[in-house]
Amino acid sequence: MIPQNIYDETSPSSEQFAAIRAIEDWYSDKRAPQVYFLGGGAGTGKSYTANKVIERLKERNKVKKVASGAYTGKAAHILRKKGVKDATTIHQMIYEPREDEETGEIYFVSRIDGPAAEADLIVLDECSMIDERLANDILMFGKKVLVLGDPYQLPPISGAGAFTKSAPDFLLREIHRQAKESPIIRLATMIRNGELPRRFGSAGSAHVLPLTPQTQRLVARRTTQTLCGVHKVRFAYTSRLRALHGFSGPMPMRGEPVMCCKNNRDAALFNGMMGIMTADAEQGFEKGEGVFNLSVLIEDEAKRRKDLPTSPWMFQQHFNHSITRPKIRKGIEEFDFGYVLTVHKAQGSEWDSVTVIDDSRVFRDDRWRWLYTAVTRASDELVLLLREDLGGRWNMPVFDDCELQLAA
Repeated sequence: MIPQNIYDETSPSSEQFAAIRAIEDWYSDKRAPQVYFLGGGAGTGKSYTANKVIERLKERNKVKKVASGAYTGKAAHILRKKGVKDATTIHQMIYEPREDEETGEIYFVSRIDGPAAEADLIVLDECSMIDERLANDILMFGKKVLVLGDPYQLPPISGAGAFTKSAPDFLLREIHRQAKESPIIRLATMIRNGELPRRFGSAGSAHVLPLTPQTQRLVARRTTQTLCGVHKVRFAYTSRLRALHGFSGPMPMRGEPVMCCKNNRDAALFNGMMGIMTADAEQGFEKGEGVFNLSVLIEDEAKRRKDLPTSPWMFQQHFNHSITRPKIRKGIEEFDFGYVLTVHKAQGSEWDSVTVIDDSRVFRDDRWRWLYTAVTRASDELVLLLREDLGGRWNMPVFDDCELQLAA
């Protein structure tokens, strides 16, 4: 998305000012709908515009407190980099943990206090993954909600997109002049228009390279999040990366990245949440045979989640590709390795550095939307590894943290 401070010390464009006025009018109108959808592509300044709205409302004493959040911890981190100091995850904003006195298990309930309850206005960024149930939990606070989204991305996965499935109330179309200086934004804009660079190469922090045995090693960098399009590719790269990092066996071990793959409101776990294993997965018998307990430090959380009862099937499918999803009882979580994610799973999140393995041809009519969604997951650095030869000469860029190399 937009690099840090790209809009600092600038005045709103005429289009952005029109959006600010429209949102201010919506907030002031007690008869207006509870939700307002501000849409725009990468570089149009959605977060900047929202910040200016908040400034104006506070200056005019229309609001005192604003709760700002994003779907995942990574997206909240990027939001804070854009100047929203108190941005947090949505689940931290609206849920609080409780402990069952009999079992000692932790569960979550809607907060009767906290950021959302105390706010006059709720602002949500990267909210394409929000489903109807989570949306209802947000709306139950009775506060007006300003949501920011990009209508040019892939349609959200089934069940998601509660706030973004309709057309935006206001659509920002103009790329801000300073955003045009960002190579990631320039590339995203080209892709949105159905174009790619004519030659391989690098422009600042954006690198467009052919997918070769040599460039594959960029996937192994510890500082990057790798994205692809199909599970076959994800399985292959995950297997190699685990071996490179010294991990073995079908279940995750201490230090490995994992992703939550199923919503569980009671546990405040949501599809797309990332975390790091704090201990090796252990066989658990409390919830029945074939269940493993995971101890995970979820991104943007201070304390680890201990003994999360989890079905092993998503980890096992990396070794047995014919395995299918079993019937999973209520209260059993679903996690997967987080080394390589599909772009569909990555929606709603952002990372400082992203490496994209081009699987766009699989998506046919949605090819360009897939590529656009993939590259806009990066905030600071992007490596796009294309399968097609553009016909240009190229030189391998130098990366300081490229010490690992994938097997041929």
